Amino acid sequence: MEALPVRFTIELPVERACALLRKELEREGFVIAGVVQPEGSERDETGQTSLAMYAYHAPTMESASRADRRVGLYMLCAITIRPYGQGAAELQGVSPTQLAGVWGGRRLEQYAVAQRQHFERALSRLEFDYAPAESNAPLRRRAHG
Repeated sequence: MEALPVRFTIELPVERACALLRKELEREGFVIAGVVQPEGSERDETGQTSLAMYAYHAPTMESASRADRRVGLYMLCAITIRPYGQGAAELQGVSPTQLAGVWGGRRLEQYAVAQRQHFERALSRLEFDYAPAESNAPLRRRAHG
């Protein structure tokens, strides 16, 4: 799978970051397929543990399934949310662009690209609103976990 160029931290604990991420993805038309604790992840000193969220963009998935019924898991997006210091989380997303191209060939490429655009848009809103504020960036919200 192709790692997104978007990897960022936000000033929220993992559970709160997960809840806001879910909200942003659903706002963009995604269906959350599941949230799990990645194998081997342990709680940090603050009691937080990593979470992995899997989602797909419903309208895009519907169109893609008409092009190739085998689309299924090849079109899932994944986001890992890890504890990052005191009360913060790091998010890293994975888009299915390359995997869909391998399994579905050209038939799925356009759908994977469309889904990636929706995915990045949802992540960008979360990053803009909750990334650590810089002294010259007064527009960022201060997050309250």
